[in-house]
Amino acid sequence: MIVFLIIMAVLLNTIIQATLIPYIGVFGVVPNTSIALIVLISLKKGRVYGSMFGLLAGLLQDVLFSLTIGVNGFILFFIGYFTGFAHNTFTRETAMNPFIFAGLGTIFYNFMYSLIQFFLSRDIVFVDAVKSIFSIEIVYNGLIAVVLFLILQRIFIQPSLRFGRR
Repeated sequence: MIVFLIIMAVLLNTIIQATLIPYIGVFGVVPNTSIALIVLISLKKGRVYGSMFGLLAGLLQDVLFSLTIGVNGFILFFIGYFTGFAHNTFTRETAMNPFIFAGLGTIFYNFMYSLIQFFLSRDIVFVDAVKSIFSIEIVYNGLIAVVLFLILQRIFIQPSLRFGRR
């Protein structure tokens, strides 16, 4: 059931990112909600779920938006994998953890995307690459991760029923 819910969340995220997200940009910066979703899945379910659904979300993005297939899938796979290491590390689930990891994931995503595009012989201007790495998108993705954290916290509630003796 959890796998089905996560797949539906990734598909819904891709649809929303393709249709609605371009209209809510701030100063020309639009959030990458896939990073926020993959960070949340990784923090909740671990690195296996995070990396697999990062790959799925990235490949969906590549098919819909990119000229090169596999770049987003590769980067989101590693964001999900590395964030998944923090699955059992934090004892308290606060909204600050998704904010921090979404910000770090955004920096990693923009850095790796610029680096891969440079090696694919695309025209990358260094100032634009640094500006895209350290921009409003970090805060924007962090805030979206906090909102998604509050929504997904209701989905991943584990019932604690006990039967038998105390």
